[in-house]
Amino acid sequence: MSSSGDITDNLSPQRTGRQSFGVSLMELLGSMRFAISLLTLICIASAIGTVVGQADPWVNYVNQFGPFWASFFQPLGLFRIYNAPWFIAVMAFLVASTSLCVYRNTPKMIKEMRVYRENMRESSLKAFAHRWEGRFDEKPQALPGVIAEWLEHKGFKVKQSVRGNGTMVAAKAGSANRFGYIAAHMSIIVICIGGLLDSGVPLQVAVWATGKTPVSGAEINAGIPDTARLAVSNPSYRANLLLPEGETSRVAVLNTDDGLLVQDLPFELTLKEFRIDFYSTGMPKLFASDVVVFDPDTKKRFEATIEVNKPLIYKGVTVYQSSFDDGGTKVQLKGIPLSGARDYRFDLDGVVGGGRDLSQLQGDMNEQMKIEFTAFKSINVEALPVENSDQVSVDDLTLGNADALTPFETNLASVLGPGVKEDAKTKFTNIGPSITYKLRDQSGQAREFHNYMLPINLDGGRYYLAGVRDTPADGFKYLRLPVDENGQLDGFMRFRAALQSAQIRDAAAQRFAQQAFGDRPDSAQLVASVADSARRALERFAGVNGGLSGLPAIAQFIESTVPEGERERASDVIIRLLQGAMWEVYQLSRTTANLQAAVPDEVHGRFVQDAQIALSDLSLYGAPVMFQLDQFDEVKASVFQLAKAPGQWVVYLGCLFLCIGVFSMFYIRERRAFFWVTDDEDGSKVMMGMSTTRKTMDFEKEYEQFVNELNSRASKKAAPAGDAV
Repeated sequence: MSSSGDITDNLSPQRTGRQSFGVSLMELLGSMRFAISLLTLICIASAIGTVVGQADPWVNYVNQFGPFWASFFQPLGLFRIYNAPWFIAVMAFLVASTSLCVYRNTPKMIKEMRVYRENMRESSLKAFAHRWEGRFDEKPQALPGVIAEWLEHKGFKVKQSVRGNGTMVAAKAGSANRFGYIAAHMSIIVICIGGLLDSGVPLQVAVWATGKTPVSGAEINAGIPDTARLAVSNPSYRANLLLPEGETSRVAVLNTDDGLLVQDLPFELTLKEFRIDFYSTGMPKLFASDVVVFDPDTKKRFEATIEVNKPLIYKGVTVYQSSFDDGGTKVQLKGIPLSGARDYRFDLDGVVGGGRDLSQLQGDMNEQMKIEFTAFKSINVEALPVENSDQVSVDDLTLGNADALTPFETNLASVLGPGVKEDAKTKFTNIGPSITYKLRDQSGQAREFHNYMLPINLDGGRYYLAGVRDTPADGFKYLRLPVDENGQLDGFMRFRAALQSAQIRDAAAQRFAQQAFGDRPDSAQLVASVADSARRALERFAGVNGGLSGLPAIAQFIESTVPEGERERASDVIIRLLQGAMWEVYQLSRTTANLQAAVPDEVHGRFVQDAQIALSDLSLYGAPVMFQLDQFDEVKASVFQLAKAPGQWVVYLGCLFLCIGVFSMFYIRERRAFFWVTDDEDGSKVMMGMSTTRKTMDFEKEYEQFVNELNSRASKKAAPAGDAV
């Protein structure tokens, strides 16, 4: 016995500790503080998910936050926050916490709703804040029935309790208010369950149960294996589909952290036409897709239009109009070499989204490169200044000053769109189609280029804009290429090729020197000296000896050979030599093309100045060839989001519960009234008390109405024993 008792005594503290831990855990899960903390986390996560784009390409996050913070935020799941493990865990704990709260309190609330509290004591009634006392002529045996009938007429449920010294009439109304608390808590449970059903949990379970494996990289190019295909019966998913005009698809793509999965659809979707309207600012006003849906099971075919906020719902799958993209526009480009002494063009065809090897098309260019067509836009609307006064001319350039490169280094935003000064008058203008492509060298390094098809009026001149950037995180910087009198690039390209010809440079330098000093007596030596200086200036500007070219090359030469005190005067001399020689190069480029000599007027003078700036900046363009968009056959594509969301209706049910709960709690007032009827000399004495869960103005008015009616019916033979308290 003693041994058994010792064992029992030893085990009791352990059992007590385990029981205490279990009770504490249940108290924590069922506490309001814990639920509010979880709700706060969900609200914060929802705010982050609203501000931060979800499931975007990785490069978008790098551009937005930078490489460090993007890498820091990714493990936290902020880019797929609604499928993050911690977010799903928070929702699961909230379901458990709220369910426990409902389980513990619902029986108490239902019991409280059924109780009339007819056993209320007279002493307790006297403590009510809303209390009334009076006398009636009716006898105690009859008065409770009269009071009960009066209360029922006012919508109260009544129960009488007869005691030895009197009768208690207990009444209650608005007990359904308790259902509001239950429905509000149930709504949280139901909505969270619906959210879990539409989260990535069912998909992860389906992938795990069926042994599916996402594919990426080279596996995608080789084809999608069956191990990466999800069946039509998959219960929950959110997939994307890019569908060009005229094409049909029966599959959609699910992006995962490890690659992608292909989701089979229960129908075929064909895009007949994509329609888009724009505001005057160039922003999309309306875009819609005219589609044809074919059901292979029923052989049913029908047409539908999918718009933003007007999805197509068929066989449990909702098809949303998400955005739009290029569907493989066919483009024809003109390749324009930027090096060498030959002025020639070559044609290049391509498809946006594809690429070409340029090794067989570059003529006398030795570099092996590939071109990748990345984007095409048929409409580009920018806010252009009506009047421009910030034009940069060669006369304003100071050798050795970094500002000499501003026409190239200035981003297009400085002259278009938001970069325009606030006090400048602007006008939204469609500046025409544009092509974006990448040139990739043998090492795999690529630069991205963005060229417009049509010339643009800027700062009083007309230019073709050729943009370039090293990484997607950078903005495009634009080279301004002046157009000739025919609005084409032929004049500039002839000028560029002529500058690379040693024969033309020598002839131009000689012509400039002869025209400037040939009429002087004994000018042969002076003409020869000036011609030699002009020739060397042209050579340095053309960069024929390697190294720098353009104005930076001239500035480097002056800084390395001229003392600091004489650099300004030397700069003026060389600039005048260069300008005069450049004019002669321009004239020779025209005569060699069998064109008339240019008249030395403002138009041709400005062209030479703009061309000189553009030629100086060609070294910064970083490509041996530029491609000009010549013709295109645009193909649009719709980007659809397809969702199979079984939790959608569960969430709607939860929202219904929430509406019922909020309505019940705010608009249904629980009130209780107690009448203690006792015997009096000539009739009955009554003590009335009223209470409510929430004191409102409506309750005060109802209490005053009760008091007024009771006073009007009270005995007139004697004053009421007590007024309203």
